[in-house]
Amino acid sequence: MKNFLSQPRCFRKRWSSFCLILIVSSFFLITGCATSGKPQYNVEHYLLNYQAPAWNKLEKLATSVKFNRFSIAAAYNSTNMIFRNDAYSLDFFNYSRWAVSPADMIGDSLFSNMIGSGLFLAVFSRHETDEGRFIISGGIEEFYLRMDKSNKTALISISISMQDSLEKETGKRMMFQKKYVREEPLQDPSPRGYCQAASQAMQATSQQIIGDIYAAVKARTK
Repeated sequence: MKNFLSQPRCFRKRWSSFCLILIVSSFFLITGCATSGKPQYNVEHYLLNYQAPAWNKLEKLATSVKFNRFSIAAAYNSTNMIFRNDAYSLDFFNYSRWAVSPADMIGDSLFSNMIGSGLFLAVFSRHETDEGRFIISGGIEEFYLRMDKSNKTALISISISMQDSLEKETGKRMMFQKKYVREEPLQDPSPRGYCQAASQAMQATSQQIIGDIYAAVKARTK
């Protein structure tokens, strides 16, 4: 220490700067090693996509429909792409996700299909302040990839209810409540293949739901 203090001031200053650089470099080297040990993976995000059902031969009904926000069972209430091997366990893909909540994805898809059908004078989403006469509510009961030993299928289970807001009697306000279940086999055993099969299942389910809503509304308004 005495020898160090006996050195010229400029030498001591350069030595202190060198020590500081060495400490900082060692810090970045240590943190770099700690983070570089794990490879970085890109997470892929998926959305349902399908051609909307066509309704060319049906007349437009002069009434309005309003969509409430869809609910979903707690087990499926995440953006995880869930798969199940049996009735007691579930898992999900590590690097594949739904782009949005399945409840909103399915509800928005059905809403878009309803507008595209041209069967109603007006269709309002949950985001709009306009009130429709007929109120559509929905709940996603199951939404996952079923993985059996022999095959893999995309499963969607949706409950739909509809009310007439102009009906004064409580017992007559609820027009119907129905459960829709659809399974589609995967052509490609991958997350993308699951998304494609789920899209096909939703296409068929959407056609069923809109057809039932149209028939119920037409019977009530004739």
